[in-house]
Amino acid sequence: MSLLDSVKNLFGFTPAQAVKSEPASEPASEIPKPVSKGLPPAGQQRDRLLRFIIDKLRPYQNEPETAPSALDLCILCSNAEEEDVYNVALWASQQGKFRSELARQLADNYIQLPANWRLAYTFYSDALPDCTYREGNLGLLIPDKTRPNTSPLLARLVAVKGQMEQDAYSLDPTRKNSYCIGRGHSTQTASGHVRTNDIVILNDHDPGYDAERGAGNGAVSRAHATLRYDAARRQYSLLADPGGLPASGNKTKIFHPDGSLDRADILGMGYPLQHGDQIELGGEVTLLFEIH
Repeated sequence: MSLLDSVKNLFGFTPAQAVKSEPASEPASEIPKPVSKGLPPAGQQRDRLLRFIIDKLRPYQNEPETAPSALDLCILCSNAEEEDVYNVALWASQQGKFRSELARQLADNYIQLPANWRLAYTFYSDALPDCTYREGNLGLLIPDKTRPNTSPLLARLVAVKGQMEQDAYSLDPTRKNSYCIGRGHSTQTASGHVRTNDIVILNDHDPGYDAERGAGNGAVSRAHATLRYDAARRQYSLLADPGGLPASGNKTKIFHPDGSLDRADILGMGYPLQHGDQIELGGEVTLLFEIH
């Protein structure tokens, strides 16, 4: 230290300390937020398969009697790698696991399939077959035997008691879906229109009338009842016309094979018929309804 610096120090004059400058600190690097990878490819495809099937089966919610008993899942794959992903998605190595998961989710959506319903899946490389439902590369095939049968239901009426003009009347919905039943060929209704009967119960003066067979025919009204066919339901129903109601002094009943009975006593209301039903008209004439 020099003499001058010593004197300054003696009298309290100290040199200012140099302030060391700290190097500028670098901003703390931000920790990258984890990026959600979502479901793995197989998991994504499994979720998509489940949603596809459930969505296409929604029309069967709360209608177990119409639900299909078999499902064929069709999957279009562009290469072997994609097929491998779907095999993992379907738990191909764990038999029945995908079906169990599907059954659980169907139940959560109030879709109930019949007991022992079948699930199968097939891979396609060129194109999907003709499927019941289709979405992208997925198709759902409901076998024909589970689809509604739209073919017409043929039936016939045979007289068990009483005499009709014909021994049996054939009912063919492709030709006619409504059949008037009454005594005689025609009558004039209260509105003034002439009603023509398709199923004729003979009058005592009609040709071919047999007094013994047709002894109770007079109890049948000239405008007694009508048979109608519902193509959508493939169902025949019986409707009592004004002449076949208790208010007119007549009755119309349906005796079912199981012993139960329907009284057709509400105007305009259809009473479903089944094979083997016996239709009683006026308490005297009975017609047997049979499905071919």
